[in-house]
Amino acid sequence: LSPFYLDKSRKNDAYWRQRYAGTNGGAEPPAARLVQANAEKLPFEDASFDAVTCVYLFHEMPAEARANAAAEMARVVKPGGTVVFTDSIQRGDRPALDEGLDKFENLNEPHYPSYIRSDVPKYFTDAGLVCGDKSVASTSKTLSFTKPL
Repeated sequence: LSPFYLDKSRKNDAYWRQRYAGTNGGAEPPAARLVQANAEKLPFEDASFDAVTCVYLFHEMPAEARANAAAEMARVVKPGGTVVFTDSIQRGDRPALDEGLDKFENLNEPHYPSYIRSDVPKYFTDAGLVCGDKSVASTSKTLSFTKPL
């Protein structure tokens, strides 16, 4: 996330912690740890997280960087943990929209054409994760992956 969105995330986290405290006897949970880092080299130990999320990142990256980022997510999620990926739909997810997807290249999205033709699940399965669910809503899709025990 950009510094701007990290600040927004901190404020959102504080809001929800306060709401939680208001309904749970005043005990506020600890603040979320928010870190700005390169997705290809995450500053965390192996198997550090029960869950890892990736939201609208891959269409901004070249193919090699996507593969590296998926491998890093697989590295930092614990065995039995989940990686959840959300990004733009790709060709074939909603065939009626396929022709329009190609036009995003004209909107300063240089990696989008290769993204919409890439095999996103393969990035994650090559990194040792197992495919789970797929959900498509409007022009977004979400995929889940699990790290074997």
